Amino acid sequence: MNRLDDNIIWIYVNTGDFDTVIFALPIIILMTMIYWSARLIWHKRKFGSEYRTIRRKARLNEIIRLLTVCWFCALLCIVIVPTGAWMDFWRRLAVSMNPFESFIPVHLGEIVPIPVILQYILDGHPDWLLEEAMAFLPHLLLNILLFVPLGAALPFIYKKTTFIKTVLIGFSLSLLIEFSQFFIGRACEIDDLICNTLGAAVGYLIYLLIGKLFPGFTEKGKLSVYQTSRPYIMTNYSGSLKINNEREMRIV
Repeated sequence: MNRLDDNIIWIYVNTGDFDTVIFALPIIILMTMIYWSARLIWHKRKFGSEYRTIRRKARLNEIIRLLTVCWFCALLCIVIVPTGAWMDFWRRLAVSMNPFESFIPVHLGEIVPIPVILQYILDGHPDWLLEEAMAFLPHLLLNILLFVPLGAALPFIYKKTTFIKTVLIGFSLSLLIEFSQFFIGRACEIDDLICNTLGAAVGYLIYLLIGKLFPGFTEKGKLSVYQTSRPYIMTNYSGSLKINNEREMRIV
């Protein structure tokens, strides 16, 4: 038990802002595998014996969808729980306590409506900006990077996605997250909202860049199971029409 606790503390001390992801990793993997299994069963029932061929042709699109679901599960595990909840979960589990108590909010959070850079200026201390930049800059960059996968993946999943739609989706999702964090005892910060939205925009620009450099990859990545299944559906539909026509001729 002491060794497990030592390992938990080591992860917390040495992995920085990634400790939450590491503690939540088993749940992230489990949720992702549930999605993958459910989608596989659904395709098998929908497409019958041709499901392997259909999925193989749309493999890249399916991988992108899987990674997007994995990202979304990780996002939920990071932002929609109280601070330190996952570490506390494993520590409680190790001593046979109710681990789910760590997810119960003990107080409301705070709302920070002014960006941190603007706050320094309003406080009359713009000279502190450079001194404190190294402290808050990594946090801002991480919040930008957090939403880059969303902006890069959306055009592959939804073909009608545009830059504006991507930005609006990133903004809306981030706003929902920040609103939720207030009720679990975490800060609701305008900086996070701005950085998340910017991250979604950067992700879409990365998608455009990939499309310019590797157009074949982009086109293949957009090929979904619904597109690859059309020839098989049309074949089956034509076959059923032929059978029905033959039956009608026999009746006549």
